[in-house]
Amino acid sequence: MNREFIKKYGTLLLLATGAGIIFQLPYIRETFYLPIQEGMNLTNKQMGMLNSGYSTMALASYFIGGLIADKFSAKKLLTFSFLLTGLLGLWFAQFPSYNICRLIFVLFGISTIITYWSACIKATRMLGDSSEQGRLFGLQEGLRGVTNALLVFGMMAAYNHYSDKVIGTQWAIRVCAIVVIIIGILNWFFIDDTPPEAQSSSVKDIAKGMWEAIKMPRVWILCGIVFTAYSIYGILGYLNTYIVKVYGAPVETAVTLGGIRYIIQAIGGITGGFLADKIGSKVKVIVGASIIMALSFLSYIILPISNPLIPVVTINFVLGLLLIYIIRSLYFAIIDDANIPVDKTGRVSGFVSFLGYSPDIFMYVMIGGWMDAHPGKTGFNMMFVYAIGMAVACIVFALILGYIRKKDAKELAFQANHQ
Repeated sequence: MNREFIKKYGTLLLLATGAGIIFQLPYIRETFYLPIQEGMNLTNKQMGMLNSGYSTMALASYFIGGLIADKFSAKKLLTFSFLLTGLLGLWFAQFPSYNICRLIFVLFGISTIITYWSACIKATRMLGDSSEQGRLFGLQEGLRGVTNALLVFGMMAAYNHYSDKVIGTQWAIRVCAIVVIIIGILNWFFIDDTPPEAQSSSVKDIAKGMWEAIKMPRVWILCGIVFTAYSIYGILGYLNTYIVKVYGAPVETAVTLGGIRYIIQAIGGITGGFLADKIGSKVKVIVGASIIMALSFLSYIILPISNPLIPVVTINFVLGLLLIYIIRSLYFAIIDDANIPVDKTGRVSGFVSFLGYSPDIFMYVMIGGWMDAHPGKTGFNMMFVYAIGMAVACIVFALILGYIRKKDAKELAFQANHQ
């Protein structure tokens, strides 16, 4: 095992660990939705508002994060991000008033995005050539799953340690916050600082580069793929709650499924990346997974409410998670399929994230409103219909990108034959 290999995959491991763990606090509803809701006496719509506040600020941060990633010291900004996120998590663990919680989630939108995301994507892409993009992003997604699983099971141990589940939930949040702070300290000591010459581009030049990226039609296709796939991913976060509220499974089952999802993330991420490199087409993998996802959501609508069907619904949930993590492992790897130059990766990924993650602004409030207005299976069925629509749209966008890729290949071949 040579030194270059260790450095390459050691860097990938650190990037994956940071990218996974820093998002645990703002997305804690995926594992502790019901305990937090009951502990703070919030409605589904209020829970959705917390996420929408985070997401609104995060979207602006994605956009400007793509600009500042090339301008300022990565080491200092990353460390600041993790430390601030951890401190905000400790504040949230006190279960302050609802309005204070809304403020905390808005601040999460700054601390978890602006200094990390675009730089992380660019750094991952630069670790290998075009033939390695699938496996690099797949491994990153998979490693995020492993570190997320370890953290969530630690949080679950803290939660189960207390008979008072409100106190248990607070300590689960504190465990997460403390780990985030530790990661921030590790970043300070182990991340290489950005060379001064890498920070020499003017703000004007960086902003101009962003505008050039926005004018590329294929960038909007990438936005469409991420938007639809991310919508599906967000909806899957409600399914452990669905199993409890509609099928009557214990709350502990929902928490356990929230932890298991990260193990599936590891399997799906690695599988998707290596499969795409093996067959030589990320687009085919995304299309195939999206077709099965649409059928999976359709089955939730068709299946009757019956306690003996809990294992069937759970298996369908696991299948859906596997498929969405396969897609997630690829939807930034396809920046390479779109033939985006490496030096524009940060700006393109910032803009794609800005639009691609915009479902966070409205989707949780929309779904929370459906669930409050239509209790039981009806509200969830409305969500499943929306998910099917997103899966079909993802297929369409992916096929368009495949057409663009083939067209580019023909043009390159023509130019090569006429030189």
